[in-house]
Amino acid sequence: MRALSLDFERKAPNATLGYGLVAIGGLMAALVVGAQAMVYQEMERYSVPAPDAGRARGERLLPRGVASEGEALAGARAVVGHLAGPGEELFRALEAIQEADVALLALTPDTQKRILRISAEARSLDAMIYYIRALDQSHAFKQVVLVEHEIQNNDPQRPLRFSLAAAWGQ
Repeated sequence: MRALSLDFERKAPNATLGYGLVAIGGLMAALVVGAQAMVYQEMERYSVPAPDAGRARGERLLPRGVASEGEALAGARAVVGHLAGPGEELFRALEAIQEADVALLALTPDTQKRILRISAEARSLDAMIYYIRALDQSHAFKQVVLVEHEIQNNDPQRPLRFSLAAAWGQ
């Protein structure tokens, strides 16, 4: 049997390679910082001052084609009214209808006409009719009209996809 040789004190490898790599890394970092400084100088040279840089502090900027601040505020209110949508009351009315065989696919409000377009899918014709009647009887909607319907023949369960328009208002 051969004698077992254990080396508990390892000799340190040559450290010059490590020092050389640290020096190369430091040089690369210095080059990157220098290049970044040059890029910032170029950006400052080609930068364009902001259009309102020369304006007085209290002077307000109006959008193009708007004559007064009141006109700008009216336009902003119209945009906010359009984005606000039908509100929480309509969503509560939709959630209150207990029809497990109908799945809502999309709700598209038109705030100017005050109409909510609903795209849904029903398991049967009876479920679709029940859902439309329940929407029509709710107090949130004034008029509910079936816009289109189609049986999905490519699906093995053959669901009925339909769209309806529901008007809301005071």
